[in-house]
Amino acid sequence: MFQLLLNGLAMGAIYALIALGLLQIFNAVRIVNFAQGQLLMVGAYMGLAGSAHFQMPMWMTYGVTFAAMAILGLVFMLVAYYPLRGKPFYLVILTTIAVGIVLENLVLIIFGPLPQSVPSPFGSAHWNFGELVVSKHVVFIFATTAALLLVQWWFLMHTRFGRMVQATSQDMEMARLVGVRVHRTVAVAFMLGAMLAGAGGLLVAPLFLADPAMGSALGLKAFVVSVIGGFGNLYGAVIAGLLLGLIEALVAGYISSNFRDAFAFVLLVAFLFVRPQGMFGEKQSERV
Repeated sequence: MFQLLLNGLAMGAIYALIALGLLQIFNAVRIVNFAQGQLLMVGAYMGLAGSAHFQMPMWMTYGVTFAAMAILGLVFMLVAYYPLRGKPFYLVILTTIAVGIVLENLVLIIFGPLPQSVPSPFGSAHWNFGELVVSKHVVFIFATTAALLLVQWWFLMHTRFGRMVQATSQDMEMARLVGVRVHRTVAVAFMLGAMLAGAGGLLVAPLFLADPAMGSALGLKAFVVSVIGGFGNLYGAVIAGLLLGLIEALVAGYISSNFRDAFAFVLLVAFLFVRPQGMFGEKQSERV
């Protein structure tokens, strides 16, 4: 039972981390990036390339991956968002989906279709507490998610640049009129969102395997978590991610693993009917 709960919380922390990257972009431009899962997948394969193919130490692999993901986030913005700024939002969303498909197929061409193992900085080290086995990598996942949540909260709430991001999100034209460099703000948001996705890929790949198709399901789960937590709410994303991971683990352990993925979307539909603003979201009204 406790082992099942621990595994569920670890997976929930991954969902939360992906959602944090999704919300970093959403909080800047009010656009949902449906390629966030594919960016995570690219991060996992960068970790694979650095550690297995180029034999770099793990600390260097992580550093190179973060730098590469920041550049990829900037390129992603220039391709998927910048040419369509000012256009209907659904065009940008469709473009993010298309870019995600392109990324998935590029990785498929370069690395092949077979899943591959990505090493953890801690190897297979673990602690035993009776029948409970606690992997050091799982503890690393919890610590990293908590640290990134705190850093993102501090960045948005207590830095000048974070306030610029919030101003850009609320009214881009007004932010530009008061001197906010909107293009730079949006670019940094995309870069940070891609880096968070890369962190998720580096953390999740050692638990499973790096697979070109891994990003699709994880990206959708991050979207579900964001909706359940309340879109734009960082704390809500983390709590909803942990909750979804726990529920999936219990469903797989006590009912059937066949229902594990489907249950996330059942939960999404239930929230959209009962509380569409999410657990920590606020109702919004519009005068027409």
